[in-house]
Amino acid sequence: MQINGSKIISISCESTIDEAIFFMARNNIRRIVIYCNNKIYGIFTVDEALRNLLFKSEARLRDVELKKAVKIPSTDIIHVVKSMVENNVDSVIYDDKIITEKDVVFSYHFPKEVDVNNIAKDALNIPPYTNLISAIEIMVKNHIRHLPVIEKEPIGMLSARDIIYYYAQKYTVDVPVMEVMNPHLICVDENYSRSEAVKVMKEYNIGSLCVNKNKIVTLKDFIRYIFTTFQIK
Repeated sequence: MQINGSKIISISCESTIDEAIFFMARNNIRRIVIYCNNKIYGIFTVDEALRNLLFKSEARLRDVELKKAVKIPSTDIIHVVKSMVENNVDSVIYDDKIITEKDVVFSYHFPKEVDVNNIAKDALNIPPYTNLISAIEIMVKNHIRHLPVIEKEPIGMLSARDIIYYYAQKYTVDVPVMEVMNPHLICVDENYSRSEAVKVMKEYNIGSLCVNKNKIVTLKDFIRYIFTTFQIK
């Protein structure tokens, strides 16, 4: 099975972190390929953006830690998934295209008989009046991109993308989470199959799902499942 990606979107390593964040928001993307001297230098994602927001860094991209740009020899799903998991990255590069976790998960045919609850995890969550800076600290510390927002019941989802796009508009992260979260929380029952869960994620173009109100499943969980499946075979 071959996985299609999309054309690489890039900026120079001479750009600042803020310039990269504004570029991401303007182009509605979660990662940018960084070039130095006409060579790929690394990949700047929402993870790096969050980390640098905590320290209010004004550094240029050449001076910050970026994700490794992993090049693959083919777009075969085995090469793609293996490279993602073994290098702990959420995208890989083939020729002039970038292939993301979403490209893989939305293309893969998951078994209908297996519940999504089997790969979902207990979710870290926050109340709606949490300061956004505290939420960023939780995300960075736990290496996660999504936090359900709960006030007795789940009322929204805060994602790294939401934070980055908000910052690009308001130039601050000193606000309550409720001002930034997506109030349209998408949840599925624990008995949903993995294929049904992915169908919902694809329909809403989201990277995570609330499962049975207290768990969460993300694109990375599906990638690990695919990797395990290929390892077994």
